[in-house]
Amino acid sequence: MGHDRMTGAIPDFDLAVVGAGVVGAMTGHLALERDPGLRLLTLDQLERLDQDVPNATGLSAGLDVPTGRDARQRELAARSTALYRRLRAERPGLPVRSLDTFWLLARGNVGRLRETMAGPVLEEADPDALDGVFPGLRPSGDQTLLRSDGSWRADVAGLTRALLDEQRGRPGCAVWEDEEVTSLRPYGDGFLLAGEGGRPLARCRAAVVATGPWALHGPFGERMRAAGLRIKKVAAFHLDLRPAEGAPVLIFEDDDAFLLPQPESGRWLFSFTSQEWDVSPVLGPPAALSGGDYSEAVRVLRRYAPALAGALSGGRAFYDGYTRDRLPLVEPVPDHPGVVIAVGGNGSGFRLAPAIAERALGLLTPGHLNPRSLGPQSLGSGRS
Repeated sequence: MGHDRMTGAIPDFDLAVVGAGVVGAMTGHLALERDPGLRLLTLDQLERLDQDVPNATGLSAGLDVPTGRDARQRELAARSTALYRRLRAERPGLPVRSLDTFWLLARGNVGRLRETMAGPVLEEADPDALDGVFPGLRPSGDQTLLRSDGSWRADVAGLTRALLDEQRGRPGCAVWEDEEVTSLRPYGDGFLLAGEGGRPLARCRAAVVATGPWALHGPFGERMRAAGLRIKKVAAFHLDLRPAEGAPVLIFEDDDAFLLPQPESGRWLFSFTSQEWDVSPVLGPPAALSGGDYSEAVRVLRRYAPALAGALSGGRAFYDGYTRDRLPLVEPVPDHPGVVIAVGGNGSGFRLAPAIAERALGLLTPGHLNPRSLGPQSLGSGRS
């Protein structure tokens, strides 16, 4: 992995993707779809890219509901949904499945919810429809129950692994795990990727930096911080109740929370909004559920489905990058032509990953990826 210490040779690639989460994997997938002969390198600092190692992709709820708070976010959501639909049609074995969606919210907020929909149509739902799923759940006098279709649920870690395995199997492509990129600097006609202590890893003509919640500690971290990127905890609890096959997702729109069935695990996932900001996967203790998280989860469940509050059992917590406008930060690095930042999932990394990846690749011109020599410069001559 990295350069050959015996010969000093450093492997060349046309495109390097720094970060092998769902955004990075999708970036590589779409890049190879456009140019099957592309020499692609995907790197990640984690030793194992799956759900057994804490990371935003492995712990993602995997829910794609095509909505957006403004026109820009709705455009991204609709585009991602279309790309996921195409991906599933082409590869029916991928762990991505459709599911029904129910919404429980105050009647006065229905108009605002309708404005956020990026394709699906909201319809009034009969509360009896959820009797077999959540016995006793009923909208109060000022609440209503709505239904929509067009949502998707995925095993995000499994989907990401499948995409990375496809990359591994292509000639001239590689996926390197347990390889942290600490810097990316101009080198000849491209860039040099370096690890800890400046150890050279590889050369590339272009790069996409998709480092997720590690963004502030990797290449161009200060630039991302200056752009307003902050890291927030994302948390969810498990409910020890077995969902029926085909059970829907129930969204508590007014509290930004939802109950997602996980029949393969024999439980439900209850996702809610944590307000722990400016945390880090690098600095401080590992992410963990807190007493405040438990209190917030119980508060929301008691408001809508009191009988479920007693079923909370364990859960998950990690981090994600959030921007001021809640839109992904996808932009070129001005003094590094051919390098694009693609971070800021805002808790919706899976949901928006295809559109984020497509936008990042769209910022790379064909000239950035032309497979020609990167030049004979010595390692010490690149600008840092």
